[in-house]
Amino acid sequence: MKKNTFKLTLLTAILGIGCTANAQNWLTGGNSAIGTEKLGTTNAYDLNFFTNNSQRLTLKADGTFGLGIIAPRGWQEIVYCPTLGGIQNGLIVTKNNCQNNWSAADPALGDFIGGGIVEADTGQGGEGNTTFTVPFSFLTGHSTNLTTPLYSSNGPLFWVRTEDPHPSPFYSGPAKFDTKMIVMPDGSIGINIAQPRAALDVRGSQIPNRPAAIFGSRAIGTGGATGPNGLLQYYTQQIQIVPVLKINGYNRISQANDQGIFFSDGKGTEGANLNGALILAPWSNNNDSTVGGMRMDKFGNTEFHGTLRTTKIKVDAKWWSDFVFAPEYKLMNLSELEKYIIKNKHLPNVPSESDILKNGIDLANMQAIQQQKIEELTLYIIQLQKQMEAMKVELDELKQ
Repeated sequence: MKKNTFKLTLLTAILGIGCTANAQNWLTGGNSAIGTEKLGTTNAYDLNFFTNNSQRLTLKADGTFGLGIIAPRGWQEIVYCPTLGGIQNGLIVTKNNCQNNWSAADPALGDFIGGGIVEADTGQGGEGNTTFTVPFSFLTGHSTNLTTPLYSSNGPLFWVRTEDPHPSPFYSGPAKFDTKMIVMPDGSIGINIAQPRAALDVRGSQIPNRPAAIFGSRAIGTGGATGPNGLLQYYTQQIQIVPVLKINGYNRISQANDQGIFFSDGKGTEGANLNGALILAPWSNNNDSTVGGMRMDKFGNTEFHGTLRTTKIKVDAKWWSDFVFAPEYKLMNLSELEKYIIKNKHLPNVPSESDILKNGIDLANMQAIQQQKIEELTLYIIQLQKQMEAMKVELDELKQ
């Protein structure tokens, strides 16, 4: 036997012995093990699944599971590489309305998505239709159990939760589950909520000044390599919702236990607002001058386009006009006032028409100016009354 042929024969024998030692006896009825059936390995070896001679799925000896990855980096990891130019889906969870579970609802009546309490509408024009009923109880929670996971007959499509098998020493019922995220068949999504009451129902922390939700995009120009790994981090141009605030929380006007919506362009200190503004307006054609809205800038200056209707407006005044009644106040005589009006076409200390049209009206300041003119007018009337009384006395004396 040639030397090379001998080496090849010996290597084949070694590999065969190794494969035989680690092989499992796969039976069509399962692998018997003390009264139970098993499919898998009985030693500390991984269980790998192949198609087309390529490893697709891995169940590691430590229990971690990988789909599309040989060495999963968590208890479960799915990895896939879409074909260039093709369309490939990732994880899909499908609830099939089978033939015996098909609902023949009229599509013209709406789709009724988004959670909340739905009841049969027996009112006029909606007999027998399920509708969203308002008001309804907003009572909710995040804890549930396995037998009645959502206090209803609708099971979730996707459910992330933590389990506490022994919630308390005084509790003997089933294990408790705290919901972290849930997706229902009607499309409603709950975060820290077991039964979503809307299309998106988020329960934040009760800790003051902690946001429940942040919506934003990268604030251009704020990025940089930070942290121990040198990863790129950046501030965000964002809107955030804070359910509970402290005094001066996020803004000096905040009071204790207020709720807030805050905005930032992410370019100030620690990502605070530098020059950003918040717009609350309908989406419209830029050339449509009839559409209004609201804009609030970095200073809180708020611009409205449209009619502001309210039952009361309270304005903080910087000054008031009662100094007109002080003994030392010098009232302009009527002849001087006439000359001023003829020359300037407006009252003294009152903005002109051109000023008003250009700069608008400061309501508090204008109200104080008008009050000053009313008080001055009152003094003029009192002066005239005194003059009339003096003239009457003189007239009576002439008649005698």
